[in-house]
Amino acid sequence: MVLRDIINSQHIPVIRLTEVFRQAQASHIITNAHRINAGQFPHLTPTVKFAQSDCLWLEAPEPALGTEGIAHLVSDFLPKHGINPVQQVQILCPTTRGEAGTRQLNTMLQQVLNQPMPNKVELHRGGTILRVGDRVIQQVNDYQREIFNGDLGSIKAINLEEQEVAVQFAEREVTYDYADLSELALAWAVTIHKSQGSEYPVVILPLFMQHYILLSRNLLYTGLTRAKQLAILVGPTKALGMAIQRVMDRERYTALADRLKALSG
Repeated sequence: MVLRDIINSQHIPVIRLTEVFRQAQASHIITNAHRINAGQFPHLTPTVKFAQSDCLWLEAPEPALGTEGIAHLVSDFLPKHGINPVQQVQILCPTTRGEAGTRQLNTMLQQVLNQPMPNKVELHRGGTILRVGDRVIQQVNDYQREIFNGDLGSIKAINLEEQEVAVQFAEREVTYDYADLSELALAWAVTIHKSQGSEYPVVILPLFMQHYILLSRNLLYTGLTRAKQLAILVGPTKALGMAIQRVMDRERYTALADRLKALSG
């Protein structure tokens, strides 16, 4: 049985995001976040039981299967449940590298969610294709344009003659010259680090052993709590267990207590 068959192995009724997923009056995203913080394995619900939880799990032993699963989630599974992946879904990764990193996932997701069409202008720049309709992220603070590191937008227009790209950030449209396009990157998938301080209706969180250097309890907690209405974790249980076991927060030793004692003495 292939991964797509596992996802679709039973009939699932259509559930809209206007409905609130609750059991015992508590979001599973919240309760699982507390469990992770306490070093406990979360209670995850398989994707085939979509209606039962707002915190789902798609078992994928290898990154290649995980990538296939993510492609199916955004192209078929989630749209069947009334979720618009272009507007509502954000993929959050531990790192930019590897099969399940942001770089390769962005290439795949661009092809799935924003396919080339005769009426869509696109631009090849530095090995990357930027296309009208692409989700992009600002990578540096740009005080002149008042756009800052981590801001998400979408490409509204590309003027090949004027060599300009117009990006919509919330209520503002910002124009970039070609020379400034290095400030932008595709953002169908972004790193968990870049997502801190942000929230998204739906989060897909791939976790694999290829990410082992970065896997930690804090990283998993941060990624999970970015989801407001639905979270889907993708990967093997081994990677999830490693993340829960590893606490990588570094304590800061400032000797502040000793200094305060000295001052009070």
